[in-house]
Amino acid sequence: MIKEKKLTSIRIDKNLYLRLQMAAKRENRSLNNFIETALYESVSYEPNEETIAAMEEVQEMIKNGTGKPIKNIREFLEMMRDEDGEEV
Repeated sequence: MIKEKKLTSIRIDKNLYLRLQMAAKRENRSLNNFIETALYESVSYEPNEETIAAMEEVQEMIKNGTGKPIKNIREFLEMMRDEDGEEV
């Protein structure tokens, strides 16, 4: 069975395009196939049971005051690094 395709045109940053080309080449895939697969993965992600449990745990911690929400991702990432600058 042949899937119906929609021809479209998009504008993306030249450096991003080059990175996509290199990634597709590393996986021995066409650029079109690589981009289409990446887009499918980005819109169809569903967390697994472990991730859902972790998210629920964080929500409970925030609710009972033992945790706090992340408001600044850069500060959070810095907090996650040890004194040597390596990720914990």
